[in-house]
Amino acid sequence: MKTWTPDASEHFESWLGSVRLSVASDPSLDADDITQDLRAHVHAELEAMPEPVTIGALDRVLDSLGNPSQWSETLKPPAEPSASWFQRHVTDVVAEWQKRLAGDWGLPVMLLAVTVLAIPTFDWIGTPLLLLVYFVARAQVNYAPQSLTGHKKWIVYFPLAIGAGVLAGLVLGFPLTLLNGNGNSFETMWMLGSWWVVVGVLAARDPKRVQSALKPFAGAFDASHARLLSLVGAAFLIASSVILLSR
Repeated sequence: MKTWTPDASEHFESWLGSVRLSVASDPSLDADDITQDLRAHVHAELEAMPEPVTIGALDRVLDSLGNPSQWSETLKPPAEPSASWFQRHVTDVVAEWQKRLAGDWGLPVMLLAVTVLAIPTFDWIGTPLLLLVYFVARAQVNYAPQSLTGHKKWIVYFPLAIGAGVLAGLVLGFPLTLLNGNGNSFETMWMLGSWWVVVGVLAARDPKRVQSALKPFAGAFDASHARLLSLVGAAFLIASSVILLSR
């Protein structure tokens, strides 16, 4: 390293002190890093000068750097331009949802979209779609329940609720498909009552099958609920039998 005259060395340290004071009031600037960079820069500029480095040679280099009191703004990193309304409310929102869909939100949102599309077309198009969505949602509940948290759980439960409701309706209302619109109300009540007694007895023997078929909505179903269904069926059966026999 080149030798300096004492007055040049003292003048340089005083100048660095002024720089430190100039930037110390701005928390966004690191005074130590700035003074270290300036020290290295000045030594590199003076490398070609003859020894010893005089105060005159030093001043010529320092003058080229400007006034330290004016550096606090120029040393700040350029501020990012403020985002436009379109970027904040459209572009950023779309990007955020794409990130979620790329993660564990993709499947629940897809199931919801297909379910909503299939409901108004409950025919040869909508029915297969609902069956597919129900199958995928059951797979999610059975084999990856840990991924269903917060709103994702209820999105997946939506097609399951539709499927469970249709399944329960088909089982409990099976006699109505045999009547096909024929028979009076008391005959319908007699057939429903008889059927509910049978279904209740079978469900009471193995309530876990009902829990599995209607998962996750029938977790609390047990034999007492099945016996209650049998009792309601028996009441329908007795009431309709009395009315039919009294005619």
